[in-house]
Amino acid sequence: MHTSDYERTIEHQFDSFCKIVLRNHARNIYTETKRRNERLISLELLTPAQWNQLSILDDYDSDYICFFTHNFDIQVNADIATLMNLAESTVHYHKNNALNELKKFLEEHLNEN
Repeated sequence: MHTSDYERTIEHQFDSFCKIVLRNHARNIYTETKRRNERLISLELLTPAQWNQLSILDDYDSDYICFFTHNFDIQVNADIATLMNLAESTVHYHKNNALNELKKFLEEHLNEN
């Protein structure tokens, strides 16, 4: 069984068409990859300053202890839990207990005068 010249021509045209499609698709992939590599940067290569531009740190009033002195509100943020290797809830618990005891002490001594 021999294929006719017409069928052979059609097979060659289809083969050529497939090669062109694959070549163009490979070119598109290469171009897209090159474009991405020019625009994107690995997170490992970012400097600390660039990280700061990309990150957001939530800031809550409860993170600070506020003092009012000389007509100024002074906010103090000390990461005591990290310094003492404790959980934040433990530090918060001890802080509240200390403030309550201080309040009781001051109320007792104010009544003495």
